Amino acid sequence: MSGEYYALMWKRAERFLTRSVRDLEEGDYDGACFNAEEAVQLVAKALLYKYFGEVPRIHGSKTLLARLRNLLADGGRDDVAALVGEFVAEYRSALDILEESYVMAHYGAISYGEKQGRMCVEAAKKAFEVLKGVERALG
Repeated sequence: MSGEYYALMWKRAERFLTRSVRDLEEGDYDGACFNAEEAVQLVAKALLYKYFGEVPRIHGSKTLLARLRNLLADGGRDDVAALVGEFVAEYRSALDILEESYVMAHYGAISYGEKQGRMCVEAAKKAFEVLKGVERALG
């Protein structure tokens, strides 16, 4: 694989983020959370591939972000790892809902309201902002 895989993951992540915003605006809060989770997963996977050559077969935004943080720290980039860790700490509640919504959209009976939908979309937007910052820092 080449830079094409990275670009494909970013493009897909951006489309899921766009869908999450649209779902929120249309009152589909379940969809907003699910699509926000997909967006965060894919953008994290894009960076894991670009900087570490990994193509994770795992799901879950917190797990993927923790993997990225740990690899950055192991690579001596504690400064950049801290950006990811601070985001996860600040948005832990929203990330919990994101991960839950991924499973519940397929198999569960939980439905989300406007508050949760907004939390999910805000967390996904912030994840993009933070991970773009990681890219800038890594050059």
